[in-house]
Amino acid sequence: MPCLFISLGTSPAIVPEAFLFPDVSFDAVHVLTTEKPEIAWVREWFRERAPWVRLTISRVDGFSDFKSEEEHFHFEEVLYRWIIAANVPPSQRFISLAGGFKTMSAAMQKAAAVLGAAEVFHVLCNLPLDRQPRTAEQIDAACEAGHLQWIRLGPESGWPQFAACGDDEYPLVTKPKSEDACWISAPDHSFRKRLAEVVERSHRIAGHWEQISDLPFAELATVSPSRLAWLNESVSPVDDRDWVTAFPKIDLHCHLGGFATHGPELAAVRAAATDPAKLPPLRDCTPPLGWPTPVQPSGLEPYRRLGDNNGSGLLRDPGCLREQCTRLYTHFVEQNIRYAEVRCSPANYATPLRSPWQVLADIRAAFAHAMAHARPGSDQSPICHVNLILIGTRQTTGDYRAGISRHLALALAAADHWTDDDACRVVGVDLAGFEDPSTRAHYFREEFTGVHRCGLALTVHAGENDDAEGVWRAVFDLNARRLGHALALRDSPELLRSVAARAVAIEMCPYANLQIKGFPIDSSAVTAEAGKQYPLLDYIRAGVRATVNTDNIGISAATLSDNLLLAARLCPGLTRLDLLRLQRHALDAAFVSSTQRRVLLRSFNPTLT
Repeated sequence: MPCLFISLGTSPAIVPEAFLFPDVSFDAVHVLTTEKPEIAWVREWFRERAPWVRLTISRVDGFSDFKSEEEHFHFEEVLYRWIIAANVPPSQRFISLAGGFKTMSAAMQKAAAVLGAAEVFHVLCNLPLDRQPRTAEQIDAACEAGHLQWIRLGPESGWPQFAACGDDEYPLVTKPKSEDACWISAPDHSFRKRLAEVVERSHRIAGHWEQISDLPFAELATVSPSRLAWLNESVSPVDDRDWVTAFPKIDLHCHLGGFATHGPELAAVRAAATDPAKLPPLRDCTPPLGWPTPVQPSGLEPYRRLGDNNGSGLLRDPGCLREQCTRLYTHFVEQNIRYAEVRCSPANYATPLRSPWQVLADIRAAFAHAMAHARPGSDQSPICHVNLILIGTRQTTGDYRAGISRHLALALAAADHWTDDDACRVVGVDLAGFEDPSTRAHYFREEFTGVHRCGLALTVHAGENDDAEGVWRAVFDLNARRLGHALALRDSPELLRSVAARAVAIEMCPYANLQIKGFPIDSSAVTAEAGKQYPLLDYIRAGVRATVNTDNIGISAATLSDNLLLAARLCPGLTRLDLLRLQRHALDAAFVSSTQRRVLLRSFNPTLT
């Protein structure tokens, strides 16, 4: 039912005058006033003329007159909380500006704008000052003679940020009721402080309005101009390490078998073996001098051999596999990675006693267990969500196509079996392995037809060790949604434009790319050898959905934060905003449902400012 809210100064007659607002029958009238006014007359008027109306009169404790700015702020804080405490929806809230000091009226109008009102209005009586109504009879006569005028100022929709406010969040301090009124005050200025924050954010958004479409996250429009200017400066690989480690990240290209390849992590995984006697002996996998930034690139095969102490030989053991997944998840959490897609080859870890399906189920269960025990908030979302990508590996010898077919069949069955967005599930497949003109993507169209038919996502290693033609085949012949590395993409401007236009994402891994291929570090594009500059920044500026990932955390001896900071050394001019843009690219390119993407976006936004 409609309710009237009005402040009262020294003229009690204004309350019934506002109550007579035409065309509305008020169910309740709420009056807020100071310590001074005599209000018994107001109660008597309603008792005689409108006894059905629920009348409440509240006095602001300790407030008798406006003597300072601080007193006004206290009144304003009480006013907001008083309106909230009435628990009246904005659609039934009518706010009069007619009573009290001018600052009280101003505060009422501000409260209406913030909290919302069905109507805001003022009351005027066009009689001389000495003939203004003072009694009930005079009010009746002035109304009948048409001397009372109600100035409608229209409705207020209110600020959506305060739509759900309740008196549990912003309570009033209430003293025992006196004979004529309830005495109220506010314990602090928390509502006004929150309002000031919202107003400031809104002003910043308005100030950055022309830039919003260029920002990777709209939330960044709420930061201060000085902060935004800082974000637009080049990354400092040394000074920005803490900032890069702290902000939320996404890793789309991470191989399970490339994690615990050396040192304490490897020792811990081996120690968890179900059958230690069957573990393969340790090999000498010492990295080259200067690793992880060697003087000379190693090439692909020597790089792979650095992971020989992990992979299929170790992960056939169920205990080692479980420990590997658990430790990788812990690493993700420590690196503030909110979402990761882990690549694995379950058929390679199978034995006569454990089928590929059982292996995949164990991998999924290990990550699901880690996620279930890392839920920090009331929203029950995990600190890091992990999904799986199954690998089909190209090779130079043998019937490797059979292995690819097995993994694709496994992926399709798993995608149909585990469908819950909130759980760890198989979301895509990867065509990886030996890359040259004889193993380009178009040779595998038939094998991958079922993947596309069933809506499973596809990423393809392309353009890392092959030329731009390999990239072209992956995009146009195999319809890859993402490309692993794609270093050769820059060699074809036309293809580069097509990849950008199609929003095909690029999964770049700076440390692995440097270690395998070699790129100049800390050199400008002018001084770097032509065609050797790391292409990440060129891709970003060309509108390509580029991302930065880890590839093999253990082999490369580099975290995702390390990879982002190395990207700044490989690409002078890369800005802090570019690093956040890379995370938005990854979020948009992740193989997740639209619902899960929105959840991820919400987890990112509050942490960026």
